[in-house]
Amino acid sequence: MAKSKGYLVVASGTRFYYVSALNCISSIKDFYPEANCTLVTEERFIDDGAHIADNIIYCNDHRRAKIWGMTQTPYDQTFYIDADCEIMHEDIATVFDKFDGNDVLYTYLPEERSYCYAELHFPGGKFEYCGGTCLYDTTNPLVKDYMKDWYELTVEQYAGRWWPTKENGEPDYYNYPETLSRWDQFSLWWLINKDEKYCNGKLKVGRLDGTEDARWNRFSKYVENHCEGEPVVWHFSAAPIKKTDF
Repeated sequence: MAKSKGYLVVASGTRFYYVSALNCISSIKDFYPEANCTLVTEERFIDDGAHIADNIIYCNDHRRAKIWGMTQTPYDQTFYIDADCEIMHEDIATVFDKFDGNDVLYTYLPEERSYCYAELHFPGGKFEYCGGTCLYDTTNPLVKDYMKDWYELTVEQYAGRWWPTKENGEPDYYNYPETLSRWDQFSLWWLINKDEKYCNGKLKVGRLDGTEDARWNRFSKYVENHCEGEPVVWHFSAAPIKKTDF
């Protein structure tokens, strides 16, 4: 049986992200009218514009409801896209051809684009993957577990209830400075590099489309000659000034 495939966008916290998510889904369908798109959002935001989505799932307003939304995908293979993105190229229809034996694929955080990242290196390691887009296959039960664990670990991290420890049980703030606690990239990094369930190749995590990965998550501040290929997903990475509805 063929695997089901679809696109997932999450909008929570403010109406800004809801409107952005509708625009993102609309832009997917501009280039790929047959695309099946799921919107994960808060019920309070729903208006007539939501009809653009093929499926709607309700979430809460947690800072990282996006990861919870990823766990709720109705598809076997999912391409997750941040709400503040717009599709720029017809190749959006080909993203599911990018599976290359990996279970999960992200875009990369290379040194030459480090001017766009608030934090990249830390004594205990280096961020490698960006969660702005993600291609994943939940027909592998390990991927389902990973998405669930990523969300739950992020919740604990943001709440201050989890941090890596030294041998004596004290928090290891040298190798893992407290500044990392604001990033879901850190919980992602921890699971795939340190958690015995997923590390050492047990979960196959890769770079989406190799050296042309920036096509699938082209941050608006990237310098053009640091990216290969025409952008498919343009990422504005903009946040509202105030966390209030407009």
